Amino acid sequence: MVECQKCLDPTSLGLFMVAVVSLPLAVLMLWNDPVLGVVPTANFFKLLGIMIIGVALLAYRSDSNFGFVVFALVGAAVAMTGYGMGPLENITFAIVFILAIIWSLLAKTPKVLSLILVTTALIFLTVGLSDPSIIGGDYWHWIIGIVALFNFLFNIYLAYALALENKLPIV
Repeated sequence: MVECQKCLDPTSLGLFMVAVVSLPLAVLMLWNDPVLGVVPTANFFKLLGIMIIGVALLAYRSDSNFGFVVFALVGAAVAMTGYGMGPLENITFAIVFILAIIWSLLAKTPKVLSLILVTTALIFLTVGLSDPSIIGGDYWHWIIGIVALFNFLFNIYLAYALALENKLPIV
């Protein structure tokens, strides 16, 4: 077995996985065509949520406290989506992601990482608020779709920037 001299940071993998979750959500919300009949399954969210929690454990092993906490929260939220999380749970995750934004700003992480947390918080907030028992309405799918699309783009950008090791600026 070959030992590597450098421990690989799992952040890029986690960001790619979050992007994989965000794009189908964006397409579903923006397309909004019941004839299409293609939606991400509950198992899709369950499996990717569990995989993102695995990335959190890798971040822990890499001594990345922020990565561990954020990926564990994202993984739990994505998995809970697959298990049928309700509106209050969505809003609670949104509040916790807002607190993570504050931590991100205090820790002076890259600005795009803070933007990812903003869009993540907005996704869970808008999904929670869109429930008819909270606010409801026919317009929420546009907001959720646009925010999920930005979440996808920010995650892909930062994932590439980290994977390419400084060939793209990390802002």
